[in-house]
Amino acid sequence: MASSAKKLKVQNSKDTREFQTWWTDKFGVINKGDKAVCVLCSGTMVCRTSSVKRHFETNHKSICQKSEAEQKELIASALKDRNKQSTSINKFVGKNCHTSAASYTAANVIARHSKPFQEGEFLKEAWLACAPSLFADFENKNKIILRIKDTPLSRNTIKERILKLAENVTEQQKLDIHSASFISLCLDESTDVTKSARLAVFARYCVGNVIKEELIAIKSLPTTTKGADICTAVKNSIVEKEIDIKKVVSVTTDGAPSMVGKKIGFISLFQTEVGHSILEFHCIIHQQALCAKCGLTSLDNVMAVVTKIVNLISAQALNKRKFDALLDEVNSVYNGLLMYNNVRWLSRGSVLERFQQMQMLGRNQTVSAK
Repeated sequence: MASSAKKLKVQNSKDTREFQTWWTDKFGVINKGDKAVCVLCSGTMVCRTSSVKRHFETNHKSICQKSEAEQKELIASALKDRNKQSTSINKFVGKNCHTSAASYTAANVIARHSKPFQEGEFLKEAWLACAPSLFADFENKNKIILRIKDTPLSRNTIKERILKLAENVTEQQKLDIHSASFISLCLDESTDVTKSARLAVFARYCVGNVIKEELIAIKSLPTTTKGADICTAVKNSIVEKEIDIKKVVSVTTDGAPSMVGKKIGFISLFQTEVGHSILEFHCIIHQQALCAKCGLTSLDNVMAVVTKIVNLISAQALNKRKFDALLDEVNSVYNGLLMYNNVRWLSRGSVLERFQQMQMLGRNQTVSAK
């Protein structure tokens, strides 16, 4: 007799642990897994009539005090809102992939053109202004405009997109370098406009049948620019990119003593780190610069005079404004003179050519006036 009662109790317990559909209309709960979820407050409880009833009467006393018809109406409204919210989330997730892709594309364009992050909002405003006219004959014009409005192009979003794109490019570069059997490095140490020493490290390698040349690092040399400092900077760059230093087979430099010194130059120190001999190359651009300096000594006097004239006009604000006014007066096709310095040695010919053409223009104007 006791065994039968215990068996009946267990059977009734199993029945009450199953979700009952009438709980939804009566107490406003829905089934989620093995739990009952309240649509009024999102609370969860075990699937038992007593637990569901206790939750409804304890947490929703204001609804319990209303009539049965009003209770059903409030519960039905809550169910409708919950279904609408789920549908909206699904729609947003479904279309978000397209708007996210457009956001990444816009961020890529902004980054490639070195524009500020807030240009994304300007792009969006421009698209929305042009869309009504541009898509006037489209049947889904409103849908297109809505898609543009949903595209995330805020300043912070563009910033995050650009950072992720940069990380992706870095990862692709690492994978390509790791797949290469041999690597050639090219170094260039120079001083920027703030008088700081910068070291640019380029790597050339093969990915299949394609030869790639990529900038892998720009390092600052805070104190001296000796061979040991350059060697340390290059080693740190290689470690950061997780490059196998044994793959380096050649190095191209500008031929400076700190690079090619026999004992404490970068090449000799770097060979010790690599553990095998490497090929040394002299940068052809620097070779041309040396040839230009040695082979065009007859033009040094001319270049010195031209440089003084150009600097006198371009470096002083008042002189530059007067010169610009003169160019406008004579209807010149040029907007000013070109400046020359030793770092940008390739501009020497362009500076002389521009100076000579503007000088001829001035002479022609003088003759015409007479």
